[in-house]
Amino acid sequence: MTDAARRRRFAGPMAISAALAVLGLAAGGCATHRERNLAAVSAYYDYDFTAAREALRRDAFGRPDENVLFDTLRLGVAAMADGDEREAELALTRSFEWLGTAGLNADRTTAAVWVNEGVRVWKGEPFEQALGYWWTSAHYAGRGDWENARAAIVNANFRLRDFGGDQDEMSVARRYAEDEAAIEAYQPVDNDFALGRLMQGLAARIAGTPDAEAALDEAVRLRPALEPVVAAIRGGEADTILLLDYGKGPTKQAYGPDDALTRWVPQDRGESRVRVRWDGGEASAPAACDVNRLAADFRWNALEDVRRAKSLLGRALGDVGLLVAVSDGSNREERMLAGLGMMIGGALLRSGAKADTRYMEFAPQLVFVVPLRLGETRDLELLVEHPEDGTVGRLVMPAFAAGTPERPRAVYLRLLGPGSPEPAWLTAGRIVHGNDHTGPRPGEWPWLFGGTDVGTPSPSRMQAYREAGLDPAISLEAYRNALAAEGVRIGSGRGDGPEEPDPAAFRHVLEGGRGLFTPAPDSMGYRRLMGTAHPPHRPQSRAARTIAERIRIPDTPPGA
Repeated sequence: MTDAARRRRFAGPMAISAALAVLGLAAGGCATHRERNLAAVSAYYDYDFTAAREALRRDAFGRPDENVLFDTLRLGVAAMADGDEREAELALTRSFEWLGTAGLNADRTTAAVWVNEGVRVWKGEPFEQALGYWWTSAHYAGRGDWENARAAIVNANFRLRDFGGDQDEMSVARRYAEDEAAIEAYQPVDNDFALGRLMQGLAARIAGTPDAEAALDEAVRLRPALEPVVAAIRGGEADTILLLDYGKGPTKQAYGPDDALTRWVPQDRGESRVRVRWDGGEASAPAACDVNRLAADFRWNALEDVRRAKSLLGRALGDVGLLVAVSDGSNREERMLAGLGMMIGGALLRSGAKADTRYMEFAPQLVFVVPLRLGETRDLELLVEHPEDGTVGRLVMPAFAAGTPERPRAVYLRLLGPGSPEPAWLTAGRIVHGNDHTGPRPGEWPWLFGGTDVGTPSPSRMQAYREAGLDPAISLEAYRNALAAEGVRIGSGRGDGPEEPDPAAFRHVLEGGRGLFTPAPDSMGYRRLMGTAHPPHRPQSRAARTIAERIRIPDTPPGA
């Protein structure tokens, strides 16, 4: 057998083996990440934001891969709901940088075309990117940093491609699949993300930058129902801003030939309103954003029909290859090899047409921005009313502290909506555990010695303990040493040094962790931790037991 014959004999099997190897590499190595992903989503929608963070942290802060933005953004959103401002800052800052990275998938383009979109670094559909900027802006607003809140949300003002009424999705997809540069022929237009303009105008007005009025005007133009919200912002009397994500956003599903197409399927529906009540006052607001509507708009979805074109092209190439391979005539071996090559290419294109169904599972259905004029600390009741079925979502927030008209206080809230758990702390209306936000309450003893107070050690707190009967000889240093002996770390998670690998350091001592900290006041994590009665701690270390033996815990602690 000649060398040329040997090459022809083995060319087909080698090509097939190479193709299978490429496809195998694309499909492998994801099981562990998928398991953590499922754990994170399950915990998040059970209001267990701490467990969701634990499932995401390793991937978010580990070695960057195709899911780095996916995991980091979700970690930031879960941390913000949980009231951990430090981890939210780290995660959202990192995801913000990834969102703004040009050419993020530049070195992955070939793999994405020939294998599948899942090989690419996830950046989400354009509307998911806009939500990423919204969450970053909401985080900064919650910290009172309105300048950075404005700077973050301005990035959501990116332009979208207007494909025109004379173009259907298939024609756009075919042209893009043949030549990616062809997409530049379509006219870019301003997007219609009213929430972005509203948040930009709000932040700019408080920060004192000149773009406030134009952004607020645009918000009303895009969504006229926001006119009362904009009027309240322009009135300049709001001292509190509630930033509410509500319900479950749509899911992304593959369908059609070769699973090449994707569609967004709503989970929650309807144009709900939010109403906030307090003694002597009430305010309401419509949704500033309906994520279902964005997901259904072709302009806000970037790649769906490219996959469809790949699938169709792949089928056509495979069919032509089969005809060439079985046709009669001279040079039969060469025709068989050429046909086989076309069939392999078609199979690869069809495998590449399989849709990427990764999506931001933590996205809400609706987003509300609610300006309030409280004047002083109030007990608030928040109601989300569903006109279609008459149901009402409810959250009670006792002793809610207002800001000032000059520097309104912003608080991010996350309610999961219909069909989700309704833990008692959502509506309990009490604070069981004293903390850094409440300050030391008269007669309350430290958690370390069997009491209910979980404030961090300070001279003023020690003085309050002494007034309640603690032996004056017990110093602040002795108390700190007893905490350390019990394995308690003051603060949440990572410090100023290397990354903290122990998830127990991010988990509060009230929930079996090692961290002694107060989540962001009035966050969902704060309400869960401080509004739920936890069993008294039993000191285990000698240092803690020695102090505990010298005090007597009151029979009825404050908040009981």
